[in-house]
Amino acid sequence: MSAATYDQLRTLYRTLLLFATVGVVILSVGLLQFVYFERPGQETGVKAHIAGVFKYDPQTHQTVGPDRSEFARSEVFAAVVDWPSVPSNLIVDARWYDTFGSMRGHVGPGHSTDLASESTIPVEVPQGSTLVLPGRYTFVVERLQDGVPVEVLGRRLVLVDRS
Repeated sequence: MSAATYDQLRTLYRTLLLFATVGVVILSVGLLQFVYFERPGQETGVKAHIAGVFKYDPQTHQTVGPDRSEFARSEVFAAVVDWPSVPSNLIVDARWYDTFGSMRGHVGPGHSTDLASESTIPVEVPQGSTLVLPGRYTFVVERLQDGVPVEVLGRRLVLVDRS
């Protein structure tokens, strides 16, 4: 084996070791995040009842029409949560997230009995705009522990059309 071939194999071997090390580090960070946000043994089995997602009238603060999963940009919408379906000893909140993962409306945190008067959670229109951004919106009801979400109790997906 010539010296040139030996150097090429050594370089290839070291490059492979470098990529393997980077892969193990990425996997380790992912596992640590998973354990932190999805703590083992934290599942209660509780499911929050989301009555639906409806068109929302910001003037009257009321929902109108049937439960829907698709809206136009010009329509503001809100989720309605049946808070009595959640045990009162749990700390919970409800949040809207847009396609980019930005929070677009929330209520809580608090006990479900404290949130009973806030059962309608509208999506927030971006400041300076009159239209909802197009894309997929996710509504989640979460159980919190020490201020960190540890369990999703309910989820709804909504699509906002571009037109």
